[in-house]
Amino acid sequence: MKWRNLTAVGLSMVLFASVAGCGNTSGGGTEGKQKETSSESSAAPLVINYISARSETDGTLKTLKKLAEDYGKEHPGFEFNVESIADRETYLQKIKILASSNELPDWFDADPEAFFEGLCKKGLIYSVDDLYGELGLKDKFFDIALDYPRLSDGSNYLMTWQGNVEYFWYHKDMFADAGITETPKTLDELLGVCDKLEKASITPISAGNYDMIMRYPAFKAFRLEGNDFIDNARMGKEKFDSETGIATAEYAQKIAQYFSEGWTNSDATAQMDLFLNKGAAMLYTGSWDTPDLTDEDMVLKDDISMFKLPVNGEGDATTENDYYANCGIGTAILKDSMNAEMKEFVKYIWDNFADTAMYEFNVIPSMMPSDSENLPELTQQILKDLENCGTFAQCWDVRLDPSSNEVFRKELASLGMKESTPEEFCKRMDEAVAQYAGDYFDIQ
Repeated sequence: MKWRNLTAVGLSMVLFASVAGCGNTSGGGTEGKQKETSSESSAAPLVINYISARSETDGTLKTLKKLAEDYGKEHPGFEFNVESIADRETYLQKIKILASSNELPDWFDADPEAFFEGLCKKGLIYSVDDLYGELGLKDKFFDIALDYPRLSDGSNYLMTWQGNVEYFWYHKDMFADAGITETPKTLDELLGVCDKLEKASITPISAGNYDMIMRYPAFKAFRLEGNDFIDNARMGKEKFDSETGIATAEYAQKIAQYFSEGWTNSDATAQMDLFLNKGAAMLYTGSWDTPDLTDEDMVLKDDISMFKLPVNGEGDATTENDYYANCGIGTAILKDSMNAEMKEFVKYIWDNFADTAMYEFNVIPSMMPSDSENLPELTQQILKDLENCGTFAQCWDVRLDPSSNEVFRKELASLGMKESTPEEFCKRMDEAVAQYAGDYFDIQ
């Protein structure tokens, strides 16, 4: 079993340009002054204000609230105040406003993207590398829980709670009805499977969650160049209008013809419902959705099975052991909010999180739970895939700067609907990077 330290990842913070003068108080106003007093006196009870991008029904958030409630029983006066803003645009706007007015909360959710990296460089966020070292928590986490959230300089500033692997989930009986006897091993075979399903009057792919839809063009690029393509293209060091970029756009356009009707105006809930009701044969999503795909015993519903990302073919830069895996939404702690009481609480959380998340809320955690050998077969498979993942594919919505990311989403819809060509798509992406990326990255 491979273990190492954990740090971060999180919700895609398609945020904002600069936060000049973005100093920090722990919640702002008089509350910030109270925090300063708390850091000077261990007698003051710990109060944590947390703005989360998770919904109230999210298993991880439920786990954190449960542990905070238990902790409070032994620590009179302790408060863990959570504001949940599940709508992404609303959440990001809220964080933007708080950052610009120096009123970020003690905890907030983030991705290791350009805006968040700027906050870290300004010295506003406490290093999770340092925190885990101080608390003796290193070596307890899956490798990917440490590696996925790194900033461009390799540092870590986010706590990550989950371990996720992404799969193509499919209905075995719908495959059989279309004469499909094996799952696809290559990206071209995936197109062939889609064609057979369509000819059998079966919608091949349920699509609607744009975070997942953005994976499809990335599949080809990841197989051809690993993460190097997006790491370079996002900063203009490699062109989208290149051999790999054009191949990526061409593949995205080909597979989009097999998406469910209305995919450009759908959402994650509709995408899941369509699949579960057998309105489509396949669904690409992560293991965070397993509660919808399984029964109460974590056994896959009906005839559902899954397969990992197919390879491209000979000459690939990545292998079948390289695929999309991540750690869910990460959480940052403000440096000014860190004190001995905060460290004690974080230590308590991590001493209890894995088992509480897994056994009480059916959430696969970022470290191995105890008694894992007696977990359901599907859960054991996901844990094994987390452990064995070689190179994990970077999520393009996190790697692109926020403005280029918005262009990507818009142009991907046009590409998939054949309202633009692969060449036009790539040209517009290069134009977006040239216009916006310099505002977020140090491009020489």
